[in-house]
Amino acid sequence: MADNGTIPNNSTDVLTFSDGSKSLPLVVIGGIAVGSMLVHLFITFILKQVAKKTGWTFDNEVVKHCALPSFFIFPLISILSTLSFIPYIDVAIMDPIRHALEILLIIFTTWSAIGFIKAASITISNDQDFIKSSNSLQSRKLHTQLIVATRIIYGLIFWIGAATILLTFPRAWDLGVSILASASVGALLIGLAAKPSMDNLIASLQIALTQPLLLDDYVVIDGQQGVVEEIEAQFIVVRTHDERRIIVPLSRVINGTFENWTRTEENIGMSFEFFVDYGIPLEDLKQYYMNNILKKSKYWDHRDGNLNINECRENCLKLKAYMTASNIKFAHKLKEEVCEKLMEYIITTFPEYLPRSRGQTVEKRNGIDSMNRIVTKMEEAKLENNINEKAHFVFQEKE
Repeated sequence: MADNGTIPNNSTDVLTFSDGSKSLPLVVIGGIAVGSMLVHLFITFILKQVAKKTGWTFDNEVVKHCALPSFFIFPLISILSTLSFIPYIDVAIMDPIRHALEILLIIFTTWSAIGFIKAASITISNDQDFIKSSNSLQSRKLHTQLIVATRIIYGLIFWIGAATILLTFPRAWDLGVSILASASVGALLIGLAAKPSMDNLIASLQIALTQPLLLDDYVVIDGQQGVVEEIEAQFIVVRTHDERRIIVPLSRVINGTFENWTRTEENIGMSFEFFVDYGIPLEDLKQYYMNNILKKSKYWDHRDGNLNINECRENCLKLKAYMTASNIKFAHKLKEEVCEKLMEYIITTFPEYLPRSRGQTVEKRNGIDSMNRIVTKMEEAKLENNINEKAHFVFQEKE
């Protein structure tokens, strides 16, 4: 640097030793960088071999997710350490280079920290006793807490890394003072603009702590039924039966009302309703429903099942078939199976007892005692009417 503090125009003064050698500093720095990379590759190879022998998931995941960012950390640390020992380097050139290397070091260190947290998260999700246990509810609780907590830690690491990068700039402190000076107005504007995001962020913490819903829970939100497929930082994804995805903000889940059918256990009940004529033999239908459909289904968990009258209307009966299953997947399959077989039985066996107008007559069927009695009474009433008509006709002729 010149005596007046200006940057010399002659580029030969940059990175120059006192003895006039110009290329030696670059060779030294390049050699140190390459050597640190080779050291990193050797250490990574040793750790991979050790991880294979331990049989523990964590060390394998750490090597897997931290190997790439640490590959850049080694030469960056080596170069930054070496630069301070190289004399007579132009400060105007060295300071930006050192600053850029420091920023890169912070970026790759943040990347390594995120990889370490990801390795820990994967290890917990694979090795915890709750995951391996038969209690799926406890497994889903842990999985939900783990996902939300991991994302929160990711966010904290990211913001810490970003703040550290900003603090490497000398004017960042002046900027901070200016922001604090106008904090009243700025905080008000930012607070109003970021209110939805902050609400969702706070809601994600509430979901992690209180757990009103978990992954794979069967929920009903605003009349939309489905399974909780994902829990993100700002919203949840609900998968419906027809493979649609409903995006629901977390603040709406916390502040609103919704149904959670699998809140305390995975066992779930399903039902469907259908209409039949008043004359249908209910006992025969119930026996077929229980013995020929539910008991033969592989999806029924044998907890509960019934077929009852749900409503009596002026032209028909509304029946409700109820069944239970061990989980939501089996419940939907059971409902589809029962509906198909029950409707097939009614259509092929009792077609005349499907919903119809009350002005129609009931045809006589063989082998159904209850209906035989109904038909017999109807025939007796018809015969009595004929007799009365004939008697009235004979009486008129005599007159």
